[in-house]
Amino acid sequence: MNTRGGSLAQAEARVARERALLDAQFDAWRGHVRNELASPRGLGAALMMGFVVGNVLRRRPRRHEAAAPVRKGFLAVATGLALSALRWRYGNPWAAVPHVVGWVQQQGAGRTAPSSAAAAQSYPWQGSRAIAKR
Repeated sequence: MNTRGGSLAQAEARVARERALLDAQFDAWRGHVRNELASPRGLGAALMMGFVVGNVLRRRPRRHEAAAPVRKGFLAVATGLALSALRWRYGNPWAAVPHVVGWVQQQGAGRTAPSSAAAAQSYPWQGSRAIAKR
């Protein structure tokens, strides 16, 4: 029996090769996914998602009085994510303040002070007494 110019045995051999190739590709893909998830970036992302889901699902005591429904916008969600990241990194968001202040001071240290000519410059909307106030 022929199948498109070849024998049935050749077709079965071709299907077997394609299956073996597909199995090898799947094994390579699974190994790649496992390596990506086990990398520091993957573990960090999984940890952050755990904190986010934990904060969302954490049970809070119900208030007895009926309160107006709170609408959470993008800013509230972003703030929650940022605070979760600070808790994860420093244990307490307030513990990050010295690090942030140090970073801001480093960024400001690279800037040069304005020259005296630029500092004395007056703009039309400032009036004639703008320089005298300095």
